[in-house]
Amino acid sequence: MTKTSCYFIKTAFLCFGLGMASGLWQYGHYVFNWFVPTTLIMAHTHIILIGGIMNMIIGVAIWFFPRTKKGYRYYNPNLIWTLFWLLNFSTMFRFIIEILSGFSMFSHYNSVGLWFSIFQVVGLVTIFFQLWDRVRTKGSNIREARGESF
Repeated sequence: MTKTSCYFIKTAFLCFGLGMASGLWQYGHYVFNWFVPTTLIMAHTHIILIGGIMNMIIGVAIWFFPRTKKGYRYYNPNLIWTLFWLLNFSTMFRFIIEILSGFSMFSHYNSVGLWFSIFQVVGLVTIFFQLWDRVRTKGSNIREARGESF
């Protein structure tokens, strides 16, 4: 397993923990009438899906799907490393901004949150482009051409 994929997977575990803690906070609101910001549901869902699920998928994809050959032009490990930091800083800051915007109705928080969302989209699209060609069949297309079914 590469160092980059380990970082993606470990970050996914941390985001799942943060998502579970925010989920407990939500549940405490219903059971014990705890005060919660109005945007906690959005922040909770966001940290689970983007921070947890997407980091896990990307980490496993980097680990599981090898590069095709030497001189592979699409995948750049340094760019993936930079995108890891871009994606995860923007995810964490968006999570914080979403919670803060629920406590305060300043539109300034929403505009900052929008920029973090844009950084996330750019990071994810670039990561997907980097990994697109690595996801390929490995012999199953030959077996399918012979008439085998799976």
